[in-house]
Amino acid sequence: MCLLGRNAAWSIGGVVRVRVLGAVELVCDDGTVQKLSRTRRTLLALLASARGAPVSSDLLVDELWRGSPPATGVNLLHQRVRDLRRALGEDRRHLQSRANGYALVGADIDQVRFEDLVEQGRASIEAGDHERASMLFDAALALWTGGAYGAVGESPMIATEAARLEELRLVAVESRAAADLALGRQAAVVGDLGPVVRANPLREGLWLLLMTALWHSGRTAEALDAYQRLFRVLREELGVEPSKDVRDLQLRILEGDDPEPAPARTYEEIVPRQLPPVVSAFAGREDHLTMLDELVAKDDGGAVVISAIAGTAGIGKTTLALYWSHRTATRFPDGQVFVNLRGFDPCDALDPLDALGVVLEAFGVERSRQPQDIDGRAGLLRSKLAGKRVLLVLDNARDSEQVRSLIPGSPGCVTLVTSRNRLSGLVAEAGARPMELGLLDDAEAYELLAGRLGKDRLLAEPEAVERIIELCASLPLTLSVVAARAAIRPAYSLADLAEELGESRLDGFGGGRGDLRATFSWSVQHLPDAAAELFRLIGLHPGPTLTCVAAASLAGISRVRARRLLDELTEANLLTEVAPGRFVLHDLLREYAADLATHEPDEVREAAELRMIDHYVFSARAVHSAYDPHQRHLDALEPMLEGVTPEIVGDSVEALAWIGSQLPVISRVIDVAVARGIAPDRIVLLVGALERLLDLQGRWIELAALAEAALPGVRRSVSQGGDPAGLGVMHRAAGAACGRLGRVDDALEHLGRALDLAMESADLVGEGKTLHRLATVATASGDHAGAAVYAARAAEVFARAGDPIRAAWTTGRLGLYEALNGAYEAGLRHCEAALAELRRVAPGYRSEGNVIATIGWIHQQLGSVDEAAGHFEEAVTKLRAAGDLPGLADALGHLAEARAALGKDEDARCARVESASILAQLG
Repeated sequence: MCLLGRNAAWSIGGVVRVRVLGAVELVCDDGTVQKLSRTRRTLLALLASARGAPVSSDLLVDELWRGSPPATGVNLLHQRVRDLRRALGEDRRHLQSRANGYALVGADIDQVRFEDLVEQGRASIEAGDHERASMLFDAALALWTGGAYGAVGESPMIATEAARLEELRLVAVESRAAADLALGRQAAVVGDLGPVVRANPLREGLWLLLMTALWHSGRTAEALDAYQRLFRVLREELGVEPSKDVRDLQLRILEGDDPEPAPARTYEEIVPRQLPPVVSAFAGREDHLTMLDELVAKDDGGAVVISAIAGTAGIGKTTLALYWSHRTATRFPDGQVFVNLRGFDPCDALDPLDALGVVLEAFGVERSRQPQDIDGRAGLLRSKLAGKRVLLVLDNARDSEQVRSLIPGSPGCVTLVTSRNRLSGLVAEAGARPMELGLLDDAEAYELLAGRLGKDRLLAEPEAVERIIELCASLPLTLSVVAARAAIRPAYSLADLAEELGESRLDGFGGGRGDLRATFSWSVQHLPDAAAELFRLIGLHPGPTLTCVAAASLAGISRVRARRLLDELTEANLLTEVAPGRFVLHDLLREYAADLATHEPDEVREAAELRMIDHYVFSARAVHSAYDPHQRHLDALEPMLEGVTPEIVGDSVEALAWIGSQLPVISRVIDVAVARGIAPDRIVLLVGALERLLDLQGRWIELAALAEAALPGVRRSVSQGGDPAGLGVMHRAAGAACGRLGRVDDALEHLGRALDLAMESADLVGEGKTLHRLATVATASGDHAGAAVYAARAAEVFARAGDPIRAAWTTGRLGLYEALNGAYEAGLRHCEAALAELRRVAPGYRSEGNVIATIGWIHQQLGSVDEAAGHFEEAVTKLRAAGDLPGLADALGHLAEARAALGKDEDARCARVESASILAQLG
């Protein structure tokens, strides 16, 4: 249904405009609507609904193909994105690539303007400015042209967002009507509300406003008729009567009262005061307490306030909720109700119907008088809470479904929900404000222990206290377990306690709710089988982060399936999504998952570990191919294992981003492989694929660490009959990194060994690569003539190996070394020949920029400054696109010199500053 405002239309030019309050449309600057296919409209809608936040590729694929994507789903998504960018024309910059996804940034979306106007309208009502409030709500409603997010394909994500907007639209309608009634505009309210009430017959607030407007207009019979219609609808649909507010209004109309606000209540009612006692030694959480205070103050009496407090098991959700509730209880004179929903207790969770019964009983409604269905009880509860200020604390919710029917519908009520899950459905559908608890900091953890044990005991053993806090990872539950044990054993030293805890962080303490293993196990036991299995397998992953595709490989499932399971684990607060598609575990949860993994059958664990290693190997190779498609890599010794999902990387920017985020993980994967003596051939491929990428990024310390960490495992493999060429790869990578770091002796030792191994195994490509690295070390040491000899040998070896790209590239390096040695003409000839050959055999080759920079430098030395500057500018463009930071810094430095010589001082300064910035970054 369409609700149109009575005033201005929406029109803003100069930016990307997207309409979603009706049929989804992309609006051009001239006001015309861009024609889009249904799929492109759906993609646009998905991106618009995120309001500038990135949306993962996995989620987009899942939504576009309704949970059953084709095998080529990601490729099809990239095509849809390209199509949408073409439709955006000059404004395609607003559709930006993000790590593992896309974002629509800086667009003017009518949904955002609608929500802003509604918020301003609420503020105006609170300030008593009803005229301004009416205008703002009218302007907000004028943006609607139909049902939200219309004319798109089926999508759960869009459906959820559309439902939330439809609810907010009704709130705006009610708020505008209330403002207009305050201004004496009864006729306008009757005209506005008639069709809305017919479309939403169970919404009592609309009926109340309509009856009031009819009564104030002198249309008493129609007001009473409206009551009778509402009575019949509620009795037939829900089995309940209208709320007290509506009944009171009917009584006043029947008694012939003047149409004035109802008198204050004079009758007594049951006022529940059910908050359990809270621990006296509360510590920390000041920011969260302030957020809750501000949340209530901001919407004081103007809206239903729902806060969903989420966090992992033992993080202190209930304690925070109860502490704040006791502190602010006086703000809720009509009652405070506490319900333990038992969402993760070993016993069955409290059924929503029973939970409603508990709350209704708190307000004096006996079970025998309650409807026997969820909708009936929910409607009765909303009627009981209408017009009241009540605090409802719903503790330990399993999911949004368990909570949804308990949410009051009356402004002035506040609901706190705690859960190990994030309750994203409640956030999307009911407008709940999410709040996630993290660990206590060290000072807060100390304060918690001091509150339980006394400061004197802590001051007597400061080192033991620090150790306990470290071992407990500042998790409130574990700290409370330790404090409880210490409190009942006052003669027991904290040092002994710390030692016992250190021997087994998860097994050191047992008994009831204080047993951390039991607490975590409750969460895992309530997972679906597939999610629980994935959690156990994640215990095999070394961390620190886990991507969706890595999880898919670990479990041998599709990325879409993995994403769903990861979402379930995230909802259960067993994982945290720290970036789109990237997850972390708390270290205690990781230890618990690893412990569970040890109970998996040997063949299951070994297969999962091999798939995990293959994921990183073939992802790194895919990244290398995306970064530099002209380079050849070592061929895989055998096909990728079944069930492995490698990373899909679109371009060099995504390739470098993947390296930056996954390098810490890869380091740990190599450590695991070496320690367990598995997959040495795959580790060779992994380091080989990373060598050049890390070199270009100046990440030489990391490259040296990776190669030297992998060497023992590869040596062991060679001693047992493995391929010695792999050992050469390790030595070459380590030598290259050591040379860049100035560790010349180490570099020469590694590279000498790599050269011997390559020649012994007749590995021409490996031999050429090693000679190239030796040339780099030689020229860094000032031996340009020696570097030229190595480069000439490398070019000849690559030519014999049938590798024209590397042969041309090393010819260019030969020209550089010759020029550095003073042979400018010879150097220029070799560089120009190399550039011509590269453009012939590999157009667009990434390292072309280095050769162009060398040609520019030689012209600079020969006095052709203008020609040199032109080459440097071209080189900077190519090196920047290639992500070659060392080469870019060098070319910028020379460009600054050339510009200064030409009198372009400001341009020279800019190039110099950028060069210095990159060099500082590289260290």
